[in-house]
Amino acid sequence: MNEIDIKNLLRIDSKAEEQKVIDFIQKSIKKLGRDGAVIGLSGGLDSSTCAYLLEKALGKDRILALILPERDSSPTNMNHARLVARNLNLKTVEIDITDVLKKIGVYEVGPEELNKESDWTKLEIRKMFKEGIHNVAAFWFTKVRSRMLHLYYHAWVHNYAVAGTLDKSERTVGCYDVHGDGACDIALLRHLYKTQIRQLAIEIGVPAEIIQKPSSADLFGNQSWEKVLGMTYEQLDEVLCGIEKGYERSQLTQIFPKELIKSIEEMSEQGKFKRSLPLSLQ
Repeated sequence: MNEIDIKNLLRIDSKAEEQKVIDFIQKSIKKLGRDGAVIGLSGGLDSSTCAYLLEKALGKDRILALILPERDSSPTNMNHARLVARNLNLKTVEIDITDVLKKIGVYEVGPEELNKESDWTKLEIRKMFKEGIHNVAAFWFTKVRSRMLHLYYHAWVHNYAVAGTLDKSERTVGCYDVHGDGACDIALLRHLYKTQIRQLAIEIGVPAEIIQKPSSADLFGNQSWEKVLGMTYEQLDEVLCGIEKGYERSQLTQIFPKELIKSIEEMSEQGKFKRSLPLSLQ
């Protein structure tokens, strides 16, 4: 087995995948009894790809795009979100959620310097918060849950479904919030790894500047997921795909460093536990 074999496992028939997702969207909207879909546009790869697929499946008049900037949002990402909405001629609602987050107290645990784009290390990020890792979680997850609250409000008002944008890579290793970006009515991309979504995005015409930029949750400093993960998405996806296809650890270590595989295995266990929540007696 060599590196080319692993990369080949991740190649998809983008045209066939496009039609597969379009069919899924149409059938799901009908099954749910909804009139259309709401999507949160972050300006990133996943949400942009979902928007293009939704427009192909439902038409622009049955989609509502929400753009939800706040104090720490990247101007570049917000401009990319607006670009997608313009390109697809989508109905758009833009709501600055800074005041909501401020009233909750989110910015009391995360200093204002977090709105400056920078490649901080995990240690540097934790030092900037008043009480360490728990306040990092409060800062992080409150933001994504606030976004989802806005999406569901508008979905209920319009009898629309909330379109989820979470991908297989981030879901597998637990880089999401169950009640935030993990909450939705239709999960469009949960079966595709990030590198596969890039292939699909090229096929359906997502702007190149969005496809090529580093992926980010845009929670502070436009921190890239690759910086947080400590590896590239290509590395993550190739290891995850190799594990999924049944390759032994000894085979994977012929291609990837043992430390990288161990890190991904540990994150995957955390992701598995997250998917098992909530804890219950039955």
